Formats: sequence, C-alpha cells, structure tokens
Amino acid sequence: MSQKIKIATEFISIGCNKVAQVAAWAKNGLVAYGANNFVALYYPTNPEARGVVVTLSGHTACVNCVDFINRGDEREQTNVAIVSGSADKTARIWKKTSTGRYVSSAVLLGHSGSINTLGVVRARSILTGRDIVATGSADGTIKIWERTIENETEDKVECLQTIDCETKYPLALAITYLPNTQAAGGTERRVVLYIMVDGKFVESISLQGHENWIRSLSFASTASSISASTESPKNVYAICDGDLLLASASQDKYVRLWKISRIGEEMNGEDKTTGEYATEKGGDYVKKENDSGILTDDIISALQESALSDDKVQLSTRAHIIEVDVSRQADETKRRQRYSIMFEALLMGHDDWVYSVDWQPARFIKDATNNLVYHQPLCLLTSSSDKSMMIWKPEPDTGIWVNSVRVGEIGGYALGLYGGLFGPDGKHILAHGHTGAFHLWKMITENEDNQHWRPQISISGHFKAVQSITWDPLFRFLVSVSLDQTARLYAPWRRNTDEGKQLMTWHEIARPQIHGYDIQCISFVDEWKYVSGSDEKVIRAFSAPKTFVESLSKLTNSLSTNKEASSSRPIGANLPALGLSNKAVFESDIEKLENEEFLNRQSYANPSATPSSLTETMERPPFEEHLLQHTLWPEIYKLYGHGYELISVASSHNGKIVASSCKATTPEHAVIRLFDTATWKEILNPLQSHSLTVTQIQFSHSDRYLLTVSRDRMWSLFERCEAVPPYKLVTKNKAHARIIWDCSWSHDDLLFATGSRDKSVKIWRQVENKDSSSWSAVTTLKFAEAVTALDFAGCLINGCYILAAGLENGDILLYQSKLSDASKWTCLHAVEKYLSHISTVTRLVWRKPQNNDVGTLQLASCATDHSVRLFNVIYEQSLQFSSPLWNMHSSLALFVSGHAQHGFSPGDGCVKGEVAEVVEEAVEELESSFCDAIS
Repeated sequence: MSQKIKIATEFISIGCNKVAQVAAWAKNGLVAYGANNFVALYYPTNPEARGVVVTLSGHTACVNCVDFINRGDEREQTNVAIVSGSADKTARIWKKTSTGRYVSSAVLLGHSGSINTLGVVRARSILTGRDIVATGSADGTIKIWERTIENETEDKVECLQTIDCETKYPLALAITYLPNTQAAGGTERRVVLYIMVDGKFVESISLQGHENWIRSLSFASTASSISASTESPKNVYAICDGDLLLASASQDKYVRLWKISRIGEEMNGEDKTTGEYATEKGGDYVKKENDSGILTDDIISALQESALSDDKVQLSTRAHIIEVDVSRQADETKRRQRYSIMFEALLMGHDDWVYSVDWQPARFIKDATNNLVYHQPLCLLTSSSDKSMMIWKPEPDTGIWVNSVRVGEIGGYALGLYGGLFGPDGKHILAHGHTGAFHLWKMITENEDNQHWRPQISISGHFKAVQSITWDPLFRFLVSVSLDQTARLYAPWRRNTDEGKQLMTWHEIARPQIHGYDIQCISFVDEWKYVSGSDEKVIRAFSAPKTFVESLSKLTNSLSTNKEASSSRPIGANLPALGLSNKAVFESDIEKLENEEFLNRQSYANPSATPSSLTETMERPPFEEHLLQHTLWPEIYKLYGHGYELISVASSHNGKIVASSCKATTPEHAVIRLFDTATWKEILNPLQSHSLTVTQIQFSHSDRYLLTVSRDRMWSLFERCEAVPPYKLVTKNKAHARIIWDCSWSHDDLLFATGSRDKSVKIWRQVENKDSSSWSAVTTLKFAEAVTALDFAGCLINGCYILAAGLENGDILLYQSKLSDASKWTCLHAVEKYLSHISTVTRLVWRKPQNNDVGTLQLASCATDHSVRLFNVIYEQSLQFSSPLWNMHSSLALFVSGHAQHGFSPGDGCVKGEVAEVVEEAVEELESSFCDAIS
C-alpha cells in the first residue's frame, strides 16, 4: 500500500564546541555556531523559543570558527553568506538559496593544518562585488581568499596570497578598511598589522604590549555622530570621525585598545595635510591647535623619529605612523595617506584568560536636525574563562574605560566562557561556555546610567557522543545519556502567548545525572524511576524528586500528580563536592541546610544547590546554571556485579526486573545479570549464552521473552519461567556475518528485528505450530551501510508495521509491512540528509501516539555526532492507530504491575490494595491464555 509521508524536524539539541570564535551573530538575528562537525543555526531572540532550526553538514571534523560575510552600505548592510573553518583543514562558504535552504557554495582548500580562525571584512560600508576572507591555520600560515558569486548555489573562490607566520600560529584575525587593513594575533605577544599594497597584504607594523597569546581581535569604525547623539549629549569623547578602534584580548587577562587615526595626506608630492595633531607631553597625548591648520613636515618628522626605531616597531605611549597609497578612480592619480596608531586603553578586570572581544553593533540615531546618522557606540563586550562577561564603556567626563556591566555563571562545573556576542539590536548579549550551552541576557532598562540585564531562555545540548535515549513509560519526556557524562531530560513547554496563541516547544528541563564517568545506557523502571550504566561498572538507580514532578506538570500543562504520591518524595538532590552520588534532600532537611554552617560552604565554585532553589517549581525552562545545580535526581540504589564497563541495560515492562551487560572478551563476562527491583539485589545465576559483549537487551512487550544480541554475531532468546533465574535460554542463532548492534520487538511481540554491521536487517517470526524455540527469518533487508539502530513503531499504522533503521553514516530509513504478510517490506521514506545525522546513529525510539497527535508520529534519535533529534512523521492521509488485544494487555500489565506496587492512589489513575491484587491476577490469567494461543 503506497502511503505518502513527509518528515519535519520538531527539535534538535546539540551543544556548542568548546573553542573560541566558534559562534557569530548576524544582522538578521541568526546565530551560526560550530556544533561538532555541523554549523548549527539558531535565532536567540525568537519569541517562540524554537531553538536550533537546522544543522549544516559538510565538514568531516570539528568546526573551530564561524563568521558571517557582510555587504552593503551602512543601513542596507546585510549578511550574504556564512563562512566556517574546521579541523578537516578546509573552510566552507554557506549561502541561502531561493528555496530557503542553505547550501555549501564553495570549499576553501589549501591548508595543511586545522583552520582555527577566520577574518572577514567589517566596516561602515562594504560596497563590493567581491568578498575578502582570511583563514588562519595550525600549519602556520594565513591565506587570503577572494569570493565571487557564480550562481544561486555556487561561488568562485580564489586564493590571492599566503602569509607565512614562520614558527608562530595565527589565533585571531580581523579585517577592515584603511581602505585595506588586516590585523593578526596568534601564539605570540604582538598584534601585527598588514596593509594591502597592489592587491597583496604587506606587514606594516607590530603592536606590542600583551604578555601572552592573543585570542581575539575586533575592529570598530567610529563616526562624528557620537558627539551629536541626542540620547546622550554629554557623551563627547576624543575619538574623531573615521577613527578605527582595535580591541585585542589575550591570555594575559587583559584587553588592549588601539586607536588608528588619519593625520594627513600628500597628493602628487604636495603636502595637503590639515587639521589637529597630537604631541607628547609628560608621557600623555593632548590635542594641540596649529595656528595655520597645517601639519608641517617638521612635526611629521618629529613624530616619526619619536615613534619609529626599526622595521618592527616597539609599542610605547607614542604614536606610530604608517603611510598608505590610495588610488583615485576619477583621475587615476595616487595619494598618500598617513595614519597614526596609538595605544588607547588597558582594560583590567578579568581574573583569567580573555577569550573574546566584540564591539556593540553600529546603529542609526537622530541628530540635532532629526536626520538619521551612523553611530558606533563606544561599548565593548569581553568574555573570559573566569566565568564572566563584561561590558566596557568610557566615562563621559574623563574618557577612562570602565566596566559598566558584569554577567556570567556562578557555581556548577562550568570552566568559563569561550565567547561573547552582542545582538544586532545591542540589547542582547550571548555567551557559550564549557558545557556546550548558550547564555542569553536582555537589557531591560534602556537608561544607560542604570542598565539591568536579565537572563533569557536559551539552548543547550550534549558536547560529546550521545550513546542512548529513552522515553518515560508514559511518553511524556525524553532522556538522553552521553560520553559528556550527563543525562539530560527534554520535555515540551506548553503555554499561551500574550496574543492568546498556544505554543509548544521542546527544551531541556532537567539534568538528572552529572557523573564522573562516561554514561553508556539508560532504561526506565517505572513512571518516575530509571537506571543507567556507565564506564564505572556500576548501575545506578534514580528517582524523580518532588520539584521535578510538579515542574513537569506545570511546564507540560498536564494534570498534576497526586499530592499524596509526591509528598513522600524528596524535594531534590545535592551532589557533594568530590562525590558521584546525588544525595536526596527532604523537606525536613531544609532547616538544617539553611543554618549558618551550610551557607558558609556555599562558594563561587561550589556545585551544591541552595535550600531555596530546591523547593522552587519551574514555570518556564531553566537556565544552564539551574540545570547544573538544581535539577539532579536523587540516587536510590547502586547495583554491582559487572567486572567491566556497562554496555546495555533494560527493564521489564512491569518494572520488576533490570537486565544488564558489560564489555566482554570471554563467556565468563558476556553474561546478562538480572536484578530484582523489589529488593534491588542481583538474582542468582546470570544468564549465559554469548561469548563476547552483549550489545543490546530487549524485553518483549509482554515480558514473556528476553532478547539479546552480541558481538559474537548471535542473538539469544530467553523465555520466562517459574524458577531462579526467572528466564531460561530457549534458542539462539548465529544470524549475521558481522557484529549485531541492535534489536527490536514489534508491538504485538509476533516479530523481532536484528540489525548488523553486515549491512542487513533480518525480521524473525515464530514458526507456526512449533514451540517457543522455533524462530526463523522471514526476510532480509539490505542497506548501503552498517545498521546500528532499530525500533518498531508502538502500534500498527494504517494496518502496517513500521520499522525505523539507523545507519553508521547517519541515515535514517523507514520501512513498512502489512500485518497480513510480514515477509514483504518496502522502504516507506528516507530522512533527508540535511535533516539527519552525519555519523553513527546509536539509538532510535518511537513515541507512542498521544491523544493530541492526530495524524503525526514522532521518532527520536541520537548519534555520535552529539545531537538528539525529534522528528515529526506526517502522513498526508488520515492515520489509523490500531493495537491488537495483546498490546492492550501489555499496557494493562504495565499499568497495574508497574505502579500498584508503589501504593499510588486511585486518584492518580492507579489501583492499590486488594483491588490491585485482583486485577493483577486477572492480568496473569489473561497473559497465560495469550501465550497458549500464540504457541
């Protein structure tokens, strides 16, 4: 049956790379940032808070730097393309087509090392049909490229020049007009200025003063409208129209400002210089009027003699003079323009390395005659590894640069901010840090004397490979675990806008586990409890705290949890310093925590939560600092037994048994250990069948079978029994030619699928009129790449099974088969490459259709490319979700067996006491009859 579907991205979570210069904010409000090998696009000020809208794939290694290419005159200046540099030794140009999709229009090839920094032209007006881009690489060179537009999808890029930095490595680049100037900083202590002469950049002068590597450079072009500003008439400062300000940030903890001013010109050998000049007086510079208005040759000579000692200039408090030849297009004559370069200010305030500097974007304001004029605010944003960002401005009266605003992180495990950006409106600032998350602040008060910056909702994500994801048993939220040693919980935020519009967006609302080991696997035991396994060799069990239960109800706009059920839960969890276990905090502990001894332990770097924060119910998604410290789940048990790193963990659907496996090279360790959740103790006699690592464990929906697959290329099937252990081996099969990565049961337990590195998926079905040990492959599906993830949809869709398969190259494909003939499978849809992953898909999980999801299925995926994605699978025709009676029985078994044992009240939709026992007996009887029928 032919069915037309389309797939759209509902949610993408991926963290920012932990390097400086990896993010840029465009004039249209778009932020582009490096996320593993992707360039991710995100609108921070979008009122709907949609998060990442798309990820651009093309690079084959980590993206290290991103910037926008601008063109246009003042107010009409726009972003025409994105440029990104990567550790794959290439840079790429990205531009938007008429269809709204971004394409890679050019690849910059030539470097032999990782590209670590980019330079694009930043100026008041950029009127050109050709773009200049500079790339700095770990091969010790800077390459100058010229970009021209070929057509809608392609650009022509030519390498104009290669600058050899000898034994140094460029770490920061900036380009502006003198008319043509480039600044470079790197693994040395000086800023080198290059001037373009006859189409080539030539080293002109070096500015010394920093005592460590220079990490960021930024130019700002000033205008005389500063003094004509109607919004701040007193802000008159000794920076003239056309002056350039260069900010340089260094690992010496300081930021230095340099002023580049035009001081005179000569045309055809005749001195035409007019204006004011600077002269030294007691080590300081003051303005001095020349009666004739002429800057004489004697004064020029004096300035040059005092400033220049050799070709490589040492910086002092004196001015440095450079001369630039500029061609006139009108009469083809040349003029020589002189510029002075002076050290302007030293900004001291950060306590650690300064990673970035960013000038507030220029804007247009009304002058005294009510005309719009160009205005460059003297406002600089700096970010540092001391966890803070600062905004610097000169005092109106003295001109001394002072820190006017300081924002940042407090507490947690963060190790500083790698980059800070001004928004295009100048009223938002954005930072990215060690955890891969963004921090956003908005200026609420526009009064420059009393600015108030308030945190805003931003995005977060894993910054290492995501190993597994799972839905909670009721499919309300999604949890992922990663090699970044965290478990992150995502849920929809439902709310009404001021206009009455209903919005639903997905966000990270909790970080239940922050570990000291890489987390490999996760499985829910019941509605509020999960187990996870890591390289620690220990399985840890966690239970949701009261504040999370109440916050989830508030954020998702769902029915609140029964007060009696939530009242018995701890209100939160605390992670002691140097500890790995999240300690539960109850309401009775609050008074103890609030005493002076506790408060004295709270420090700037302490990751512990405060008593007041543990009792707060969230009404909107939390900020990164809140996620790090206040959303942990209490740890309730540790399960021991494995001798090596955990690989897989699974829970029975009734929540009574946890099964796990670990890395193994011998049959002794390739066992499946079972744990009883009633006592949280291991059940004797682990299940033995495999000789190498068991890569995946899956209980059937009825819990009758336990399926395992392994590196030994075999699958094994265990059946429930009335003995110890409660499962026995009934059959096994060497099904594939290579390692089997994943397996999945159909919703009715009549089929299961196995996916292997041999690039195939096999569908298995029980042989009719045979015992439970007789299973045969009804079909084999072939793929172009190794199959690493599988999952059956939770019900029949229009009378068909739906199977999702994830491949080693990141592709995701959907297959379907009619219920009446499971031997015939057809490819229903392949997720478009620009929507999908770019490396190994590690897990796929379908979300069971919800009551309000009419016509839409949702599929969650994760991969080693650091991303978690949620797809909407939309059918063009009406959908019919149908579940056989077996699936209804499975849901009832989960409903009763999984929750009645916890004593929830009938008001919470659960039964307890004698009623629960009667219903459970009925379920067991019904289950027995179904097992007999299937056999």
